[in-house]
Amino acid sequence: MAHDPSEIANRLRPAVFRMARVLRQQDDGALSATLGQALVTIALEGPLTMKQLAQREQLSPPSITKVVERLEAEQLIARETDAADRRVCRVRITGRGRRRLEQNRARRTEWLADRFATLDDDELAALARAAELLHRLTDAPPPAS
Repeated sequence: MAHDPSEIANRLRPAVFRMARVLRQQDDGALSATLGQALVTIALEGPLTMKQLAQREQLSPPSITKVVERLEAEQLIARETDAADRRVCRVRITGRGRRRLEQNRARRTEWLADRFATLDDDELAALARAAELLHRLTDAPPPAS
């Protein structure tokens, strides 16, 4: 049975967006999506210069400055001067920031696990396979145009 990739994409896209929105709602609500994503990026890739963070988040320098100021005010990140070049400032996640991310991640996982508990073994197996495929799709380089 042939499947139309466009039709599958059309059906999956809104479900993925809805899932992402519902999962974000499980967070403590203290951070906007932009702040939360910047904190995740710093946790995964930091310490980062302001320029590196702005590039990764696709934000302008003034916008990333505001993001960093807000995260720093919440003591979720800290600025540190580069040892090799004192003119360069890097941002790194703090213990408090890491705990915030872990708490939000745990709430999201619990929410999903509660819903998954209502599914049968075949449905869970289908979700496990879908997760593998989604990881493969999002980790792969974009297709050549």
